[in-house]
Amino acid sequence: MNKKIIKNLLIVWMLFYSVLGFAYHAKLNDVRITLLENDIHITFLLNQRTHSQVFELSNPPRLVVDLKNTQLATSLKNLDLAKARIKNIRIGYPAHDVTRVVFDLNMPMRFNMLPMQGNNIVINLHPLYAKSGIALFEKTNSFQSANRSTVKIPKAHPVVIVIDAGHGGHDPGAVGSQGTTEKSVTLAISKRLAYLINQQSNMRAVLTRNGDYYVGLRDRLKIARKGNADFFVALHADSYFDKQARGASVYALSQHGATSEAARWLARRDNYSELGGVDLRELNDQSYLLRSVLIDLAQTATITDSLHMGKIMLSNLRNVNKLHYSRVEQAPFMVLKSPDIPSILVEMGFISNSEEEQHLRDENYQNKMAYALFNSIRMYLQKSGV
Repeated sequence: MNKKIIKNLLIVWMLFYSVLGFAYHAKLNDVRITLLENDIHITFLLNQRTHSQVFELSNPPRLVVDLKNTQLATSLKNLDLAKARIKNIRIGYPAHDVTRVVFDLNMPMRFNMLPMQGNNIVINLHPLYAKSGIALFEKTNSFQSANRSTVKIPKAHPVVIVIDAGHGGHDPGAVGSQGTTEKSVTLAISKRLAYLINQQSNMRAVLTRNGDYYVGLRDRLKIARKGNADFFVALHADSYFDKQARGASVYALSQHGATSEAARWLARRDNYSELGGVDLRELNDQSYLLRSVLIDLAQTATITDSLHMGKIMLSNLRNVNKLHYSRVEQAPFMVLKSPDIPSILVEMGFISNSEEEQHLRDENYQNKMAYALFNSIRMYLQKSGV
């Protein structure tokens, strides 16, 4: 067989393969949401049958639908989500042959798959609470206690804020020209912040260290997880060879840091069984793909929340000190790497700057800094409906 014939056969085969692949590529033509008393029916209108994987996530509540070999052929912007108790719909592509649809829910729900209607996938969502409980939840957006005539809804636990005073013990951190150590400044302000938080009935502070001793970076993350942290704030004081450098900065985790931590979680799953309220050991599907999906979703939401908190933090720090960076920066700092705990690192000023060093060691200034941090946390929780 000569080369020309072989070449022509290869071309024919490639054309046939591409047509065959296209013929079996499903299209998502529409998504319809129907309200049935307490339940919600979500129907995916497809031009042909396709494999799907559906699962729910908590903290915050989400429904995730992965559609295999499916192309999005419609816009989902015109859906009336408010009545359906759905905050938002997001589209993602975790793999080249998977279209992911994520429903951000206003309340915890459970799903079950209904019989397919032709090519269409139908999912039923059912709230965890009875009708009276739903109305109360939607009104307050929190788990407040109902009166005797309504269904009892569990009270929210206090929001746990883990405060991480940088350095400690044999690690003094940066040292100013007057001998001020970063470890002493971060601990003093951390204790003041913890005091303010613990005066609130809906908040509780946990310190990664409350004295002059060293705590390893990953041990700080373990303290946060053991303490059921809802938010993690690391406090530091910056240093630079240019003594004129000054101002406060706020950092969230970078994507590079998130990727490396995701790899660690996937490699050491026996040590990290619970993610965002999901016990990974109880999943029916223990595949690498599903675990990576869960970690990716958690990290995306966590970084978004961290950036939101960081913006609020900057607006309040501006009233106490100049800003070194006017926006939230992102970096792969170890203490920010919890995939499901929103985390920020605050550089409260440059201890290498003699003027800022004097401020950082002053008790009145420390109080102002603690109040700015506390007000930022409170504003973030208020905006989040907590």
